[in-house]
Amino acid sequence: MSLDSITETIAHFVGTFELTIEQVRLREQYEEFTALRRKNDLDELEDPITIKVKADLKLDPGQYEPLPYKLLPPPPDLPLPPIPDGPLETSEMFSGQAFGPASYIPDAQFGEAQTAILILDPQVPPLIIGSAVTYNFQTIVMSDNDVVGHGDFRDVEIQIAQGQQMLDVALSMHAIATPSLNIEDYKSLEYLESLADQMQSPMISQIEGVTIHQFHGEDALGVIVNGEVVEEIPDWNDLLPAHHQTEDEDEEENDAPDMMPAEWDRSDDDEFGEGHTVIAGGNLAVNQVAITVAWVDAPVIAVGGKSVNLTVVSQVAVVSDIDQGGPGVQSDTNVVQASYIGTESSEEWWQDDSVAEPGADPIVSVTWIQGDLWVTNFIKQVIDATDIDKISTEISASTSLFTLGDNVLSNVTNIVQLGNFYDLIMIGGNMVSVDMLHQTIALLDDDVYGNGNTPEEGDDNLVMNQASLTTTGEDTVEELDMAHAEAMPLQQIDREAFEDALTSNPDYAGMELIRVLKIEGDLVQINSVEQVTLLQDQDDLSVDGAAAVDAVVNGAGNALLNAANVTKVGVDSTVMAAGGEYSELLLHQAELLDIPEVPDASELANEAIAILMEETAAAGENAIAQAQSDLTPSEIASTDDAMQSMLA
Repeated sequence: MSLDSITETIAHFVGTFELTIEQVRLREQYEEFTALRRKNDLDELEDPITIKVKADLKLDPGQYEPLPYKLLPPPPDLPLPPIPDGPLETSEMFSGQAFGPASYIPDAQFGEAQTAILILDPQVPPLIIGSAVTYNFQTIVMSDNDVVGHGDFRDVEIQIAQGQQMLDVALSMHAIATPSLNIEDYKSLEYLESLADQMQSPMISQIEGVTIHQFHGEDALGVIVNGEVVEEIPDWNDLLPAHHQTEDEDEEENDAPDMMPAEWDRSDDDEFGEGHTVIAGGNLAVNQVAITVAWVDAPVIAVGGKSVNLTVVSQVAVVSDIDQGGPGVQSDTNVVQASYIGTESSEEWWQDDSVAEPGADPIVSVTWIQGDLWVTNFIKQVIDATDIDKISTEISASTSLFTLGDNVLSNVTNIVQLGNFYDLIMIGGNMVSVDMLHQTIALLDDDVYGNGNTPEEGDDNLVMNQASLTTTGEDTVEELDMAHAEAMPLQQIDREAFEDALTSNPDYAGMELIRVLKIEGDLVQINSVEQVTLLQDQDDLSVDGAAAVDAVVNGAGNALLNAANVTKVGVDSTVMAAGGEYSELLLHQAELLDIPEVPDASELANEAIAILMEETAAAGENAIAQAQSDLTPSEIASTDDAMQSMLA
């Protein structure tokens, strides 16, 4: 088949382009070959190009015995080779400059890792370890402010400004300041002391109407939901509004053939269902973090400096849900703030198999860290969404659907850090462990309804902060004994004296292999998670027409989640710190809710409904005044409206 002129020109151009690319590739290969040949001439090499030939030779299995699966050890009567002067295996790890934005991370010097096996054994591989530092920032900014038709709508800019003020109020309700993203701060004992002081005397918001629950130390352990100790954390999927629930319905089989075209079949499509529907809410916003850390741990940890362990879980939820309109338009908001902090015992499992023969000296494998060892994760997730919809339209069709909301936003971070376990960890400086989970949710769902009906089910919102911090391996604090104190100042050049100090220690008697992690500087382990979710769903909804009486208008049904799960995997340890041990645990849950209790529609007279509608229409002259709840003077006086007075 002949081609038209344009198609033929394009085909010619494509062919010419491919030939040009091939010429460039051949030119690069030729230049490389020429360079090798010239280098051979200069260096007087005999063969500039090595040709390797691979031949698959199949030997007769009857003439050769298969090699054993495992190499046999040398006979026990042969003497061991002499100990070399230097380390047999040496490796260096330098993590380089800080990760992430330079404005958040200074030039931090990470330690170098070196491994020395003091007694040679081919069955003992060297254990190389280094620093693990992650910075992860996720931000979603959404502006889905739809306008359908013309009406006396509230001012969007004023509503957005109210949302930002509300977020500032929510951030000020935390127990302590926002976690620092400067990695060097956590090496400073002054910063750690200031953080501990904030935990001992946490900030308490003076805003009227705030509910605060605080737990210190062992009181914060276990499952705590909205300030109460319960057995388990509520399931997020079970709490979701009906708008986000999945329907499990068995489809009935119909053997009768369908005479209509397939593209006409809309029976399984909700968007083409019968009736009239306006969806201005139904948004889903999720910040989710899962961190699993199993980097370094040991049954015995000797610290030359101080041992500091700080854990903070701070959760804040601020909700404003004041709806205006006819009876039954007021939605409900379910606020759940759940926390689980727990420690599980886990004994070392490998030492039972590390039993030396009587009279045999143990094998010592040491991993040296020249400097500091960092195991840190800094996570910040932000969702800033506005779904402020305005609709005023007349319905004349037989079936209609207006989807103005129904947005899905999610930030997800999964981190798994797997390292090595040792029999002994010796730290020349301080051992610092800080876990900080900051969760903030702010929801504005102040809707104004004209005509239309709210859904019978699922016209509610869900706001949930969920934090879980699980530690595998319990720590027992003891004083630093003399044997470990004498071995603490020894460095890599003193490896023989360091070996003698370990082999003569009765705590390690009878062990076949002693694996040691020796850190000259500090061991700093940090998990810092900050999650912020702001959703503004302040809608103006009005539908007219003969079918407006049966129209379903949904301005709520939003679901917001901040979930942070941190799992630290280790073993039961005996911590001996020469400078002492300090630990502090704080759980802070604060909420500020502005959700008025609206009387049942059946108790309102028609005259009262008419008055409410007139007041709603009159409030259109002032956008801020229209955002207030149109209740009777007596109801306004009895309503605790701390949020609106604060944002005015």
